[in-house]
Amino acid sequence: MHPDRSLPPLPTLRAFCAIAHTGGFGRAAEQLHLTQTAVSHQMAQLEDWLGARLFDRGRHGARLTPLGERLLPQVERALDLLDSALWSARTEADAQSLTLSVTPEVFSQWLSARLPDFCALYPAIEVKLVVGYRVPDFGTDGVDLAIWLGISHRDLVSEPFWHDEEFAVSSPDLAARLPKREALRAAPLLQYRGARHTALDWQRWYEQSIVLPDNADRAAFDKEMDAAIASGPIYESFAEMLEACRRGEGFALVRSSLVQDDLRAGTLVRCFVESMPAAVNYALTYRPGIMGSAAAKCFRDWLMASARTP
Repeated sequence: MHPDRSLPPLPTLRAFCAIAHTGGFGRAAEQLHLTQTAVSHQMAQLEDWLGARLFDRGRHGARLTPLGERLLPQVERALDLLDSALWSARTEADAQSLTLSVTPEVFSQWLSARLPDFCALYPAIEVKLVVGYRVPDFGTDGVDLAIWLGISHRDLVSEPFWHDEEFAVSSPDLAARLPKREALRAAPLLQYRGARHTALDWQRWYEQSIVLPDNADRAAFDKEMDAAIASGPIYESFAEMLEACRRGEGFALVRSSLVQDDLRAGTLVRCFVESMPAAVNYALTYRPGIMGSAAAKCFRDWLMASARTP
């Protein structure tokens, strides 16, 4: 590019894309965490620079003009290329460390037992962990990779590495004492406060998985199930719920990926045949340019191989 050739400020281009995708200045402002006035000012800057309108404003929002429709895919491609180039440069400059965001359930039930293996294989790579429920912001939080459930965005790559089933587990002793009929009534339904973060829901599992005999009183069983869910013990964390389940205090609804080690060790068992595929699965999520980093590439390859290991 010629050094004297000025271009519109980058925020004006991001505002243009946001308005085009959301269909309105107000919704674009929410997405960009700006005021509507700021977005309007940015759009005015861009249109002044171009000398033409990019949107027709009306009662039903903002619609792209023919010029705007032609320009949008080109601007998006340019922003994607710039984004990838900058992130590749950043990761090359910091190739021996990475920051990983992970939810508490995945960390406590799977990653914590396996991460020492990665560190032993790659002792020069420093792994910084962010464990919690805050959705990672790859732009401002310094997060390089995330192991999360259901993150989806056009600017991110998401690689699922498990295909989970949802089923109930119990301690071996409790499973051995279950009656042959209506066994689900034999113990409390354990729950934990963060269940929405694993998409585990006793009511949904019951409605989609349990098939009652033809002569069963469905209405009565529905009522009992509602009462059992409402009265079930609630624990602060998934790990605490599983610990109670191991002690024989009730049934826990789980994702298969989070109880691999317990099932292998025999500390928990599948107590019913009913199971259903999970609606969403855990994925490794990252910006496209991050795989230019040796540290990120090593972790990605190690994770995918470890997730396949029984």
